Amino acid sequence: MKEGESKRVNLGVLLLLILALITIGVIGYSAIEGWNLLDALYMVIITLATVGFREVHPLSPAGMIFTILLIIFGLITLYYVIRTVGEYILENKLEETLKYKKMEKTLRDLKDHYIICGFGRVGRQVVQELSQEHADFVVVEKNPALAEACERLGYTCLVGDATEETALKQAGILNAKGLIICLGQDSDAVLTVVTAHSMNKDLFIVARANGENTAGKLLKIGANRVVSPQHIGGFRMASFALNPTVADFIDDLQDLSNQEVRIDDIIVSAHSLVAGHTIAERLSNRTYGATVLAIHKQDGEAIINPTGDVLIESGDRLILLGTKAKLDAVLKLLGTNK
Repeated sequence: MKEGESKRVNLGVLLLLILALITIGVIGYSAIEGWNLLDALYMVIITLATVGFREVHPLSPAGMIFTILLIIFGLITLYYVIRTVGEYILENKLEETLKYKKMEKTLRDLKDHYIICGFGRVGRQVVQELSQEHADFVVVEKNPALAEACERLGYTCLVGDATEETALKQAGILNAKGLIICLGQDSDAVLTVVTAHSMNKDLFIVARANGENTAGKLLKIGANRVVSPQHIGGFRMASFALNPTVADFIDDLQDLSNQEVRIDDIIVSAHSLVAGHTIAERLSNRTYGATVLAIHKQDGEAIINPTGDVLIESGDRLILLGTKAKLDAVLKLLGTNK
């Protein structure tokens, strides 16, 4: 049984204790004094409430003794009920306050993190992938039930509407590295892109598009990349059917849990040791064990599968293939930023 359920059961037991005490009092006065139900109930209520009213009818010695016992047991029971309810309220209030303070501190300390909008099926998968990569992120989810499920998994989650500036600001959009929009409605995705882009123009935005005509709109209003789950799913199914071996190899490369083979992108800085030199001179696969798959120039030109005589310049984005250890070594060599 969960903690919250046990507390609800205890509160129910407390209510039963009070009802049992009232029932015993009514039966006692009816049996000892011969009073009717209303008179007995009235006498029990004013006795337990200690309001100081006179008795409904004169009490016999047995009725006086019964009243004394009823007051004693009533005070003990009511004290226990009030204390338990008070502890329950204070404990939940304190727990909620501490939880809020902890989340505030976490969000305040976040920098260069990712914001995931939505914790549905797509959002949950994105969170799992980022978690495997040990990336810093925060989830913004409007549905309280989904937000609670996200928190139970140990992720930082804000209950809020990602289309509103308040929720995005609270998630640290001004210091964020990227925004991943996994919302189910295209209208919400469009509004979120517009809002986020207006708050942080340097933010890298990846948006989900459900409709066929939505992708172009999202790119025009500020999204850097747009993903259509239907198109990707259809492409992957066709790839497995036509070229299963190649598709398996691509899956191995894309598997973030696979630490042996990885694809990474690296930007060459001005002080890098390879800036101004060819691939063969400073970034040979034989020397460092990393293969340059592509070079994206600052003017937009993309060189796919570059040869060894291609010149590497400051600001170039290199797409590298290799093991994690090899890529980390190259990253140190280049003195670059991702």
